[in-house]
Amino acid sequence: MKIRNSIFAKYFTITAAILLCSFVIYSAILLVYSRTQWLNDKNAVLGRNVHIIAEQTEQSLKSYSFNQQANRLLGVSAEIVGAEIFIVDKNGEYIVCSHPKNEDCAHKNIVVPSETMKTLLSGEDVYEFGNLGKLYNGRHYTVGTPIYYNGNVAGAVLASVPSADLTNYISELVKIVLICSIIVILLAFVAIYVITAQLTRPIRLMAQAARKLEQGEFIQSIPIESRDEIGLLSEEFNRMSKSLASLENMRRSFVSSVSHELKTPMTTISGFIDGILDGTIPPERQNEYLQIVSAETKRLARLVNSMLQLSKLESEEMKLNISTFNATDTLLRILFSFEQKIENKNIDIRGLDDIETVYLDADNDLIYQVMYNIIENAVKFTPQNGYIEFSSYEGKDNNVTFSIKNSGDGLSEQELNKIFERFYKTDRSRSEDKTGMGFGLYIVKMIVKLHGGNIRATSVLGEYTCFEVSLPCKSQQHKLPR
Repeated sequence: MKIRNSIFAKYFTITAAILLCSFVIYSAILLVYSRTQWLNDKNAVLGRNVHIIAEQTEQSLKSYSFNQQANRLLGVSAEIVGAEIFIVDKNGEYIVCSHPKNEDCAHKNIVVPSETMKTLLSGEDVYEFGNLGKLYNGRHYTVGTPIYYNGNVAGAVLASVPSADLTNYISELVKIVLICSIIVILLAFVAIYVITAQLTRPIRLMAQAARKLEQGEFIQSIPIESRDEIGLLSEEFNRMSKSLASLENMRRSFVSSVSHELKTPMTTISGFIDGILDGTIPPERQNEYLQIVSAETKRLARLVNSMLQLSKLESEEMKLNISTFNATDTLLRILFSFEQKIENKNIDIRGLDDIETVYLDADNDLIYQVMYNIIENAVKFTPQNGYIEFSSYEGKDNNVTFSIKNSGDGLSEQELNKIFERFYKTDRSRSEDKTGMGFGLYIVKMIVKLHGGNIRATSVLGEYTCFEVSLPCKSQQHKLPR
């Protein structure tokens, strides 16, 4: 499948878009805040200066030295704060301003609007944004405060700065923010690109490995470069790859074993039947060979039934036929069916005298198969003059556990971890078990699990192997001592 929108492209695009939006929002907030702060600072500066000038003007009025000091004071203050400062009388008419050539000042022919003067005459300060009654061609920020003489408002001091100052300030700020943003965004894009590529690299590797898995190359391994969710995913992918490789090996072994198991009896049956039909086998020996054919046919039937049963268990189509039965008697009947093999190996049977009678609510046939399979393995792998030990005990939650322990070579830890896997046969069993298909214990585990029980195996190399099957037992009144 062709990738139209890769995770790398999506992640990079989304992250870049978020970053850009964040910078736009940040820049907008910064500009609004800077504009507000500039106005507040400018109003505060102009306000302080007009109050100082007003106080100085009041003092000069009292000493009759106003004309000598006013123009110089306004000029110095205007130069400091970068504003135009002028004084008007209570009618709003020009008196003096900060212009170096006072006689050429444009304020002479302008009267401050009556609404503004009304506010000043009431003793309040004025903060305006406009052209101050057509005094200015463009918008100005104006701050004014009243001048008192003998307790009455005699005029006012006003200071104005053009709005172009703010525009210039914002323009310079925008340039600085834009340059810094471009630098930061470029660096961020590079960082995002590198990080995104690093984050998505394991996913790309997994995609490549998955394609190889699809082609049958099961030995794939993804390097684990982090301990986060992607690292965990890589680890699980590696574990899955190993499991698939192991399963594929077991499947191939199973197919090989099944082919061999099917081929051998079919060849035998075909050969003996052909021998009877063409007269190669004399009539007096036909019955002997027909018995062999019958045994091989039953062997094929068992093989097919086991495979069908495995399929039903794995698809959860198996339905339990629950009944109450004596599980201990079932165990003894199975053990007696191996009497000849036990005597031939001189196997010592232990624990039967102490084992208790246990009733189970379960499927009798399936539990029979569980016990038969375990006892069959115990007899098969117990050496000459060895022993098989049986025991049972009641565990937690009213469960009963049957323990079947046999002496022998035992199993390694690696074999114990795989012994209940389907198609698995130990190397030792390959030479001793000529009829097994490698899924007997897997079927046992599935049956026990289907009954809500548990099975486990323990072993010590060179000493013993023990299987413990725990199943829910019948109520206490059905549990009787032997």
